[in-house]
Amino acid sequence: MNILFLGAPGSGKGTQSKKVETEFNIPQISTGDLLRAETSSGSEMGQELKKIMASGRFVSDDIVLELVSKKIKSEECKKGFILDGFPRNLSQASSLDSLLNNIGISLEYVFLIDVPKDLILKRCVGRITCDTCGKIENEYFSNFREGDKCGDGVFVKRADDNEETVTNRLEVYAEQTQPIIDFYIEKGILHRIVGGEDGPARLTSEILSIINS
Repeated sequence: MNILFLGAPGSGKGTQSKKVETEFNIPQISTGDLLRAETSSGSEMGQELKKIMASGRFVSDDIVLELVSKKIKSEECKKGFILDGFPRNLSQASSLDSLLNNIGISLEYVFLIDVPKDLILKRCVGRITCDTCGKIENEYFSNFREGDKCGDGVFVKRADDNEETVTNRLEVYAEQTQPIIDFYIEKGILHRIVGGEDGPARLTSEILSIINS
């Protein structure tokens, strides 16, 4: 069972990926985790990645695809995998499609977690995190505020969790991701799950219902 989750920053696709991972015991593939593992491995590619990231340059699509390919072909992914955060653009989606065709497998489900922009803004802009234990709260959906105590720490807000930055991230996401959405609609494997303020449980139930049916 090979699954891809799409969704804007703050849509909750990571949460849903973890739910499906636990339910079906298939690994979630995070490109961020793959990059970190490679850089710490001491491999030739890992050394090159360190140089790229230290210089502030973007890691090329070819390198990311190579890491994803290696992971997908591993014993750990024999029963399937969950992709979250990749592909990010149409070029990556096409390259992933070619890779999967070459090894004789395909994506079976693509879930688009579709959350209204105003709700995503609240989730991101209202997010506060304890600087000691890492607990996350939200100023819109809880009684906690920036500066409040949390055990031995206090709640702080990330510098980039402001309305202007989040709005820009959402615009970039929309520009890059719409062609990917169309790409998977044409393949007939995209399922749009509409998120709201009722929490993640309903979304999980819908996703599992689609997979189990």
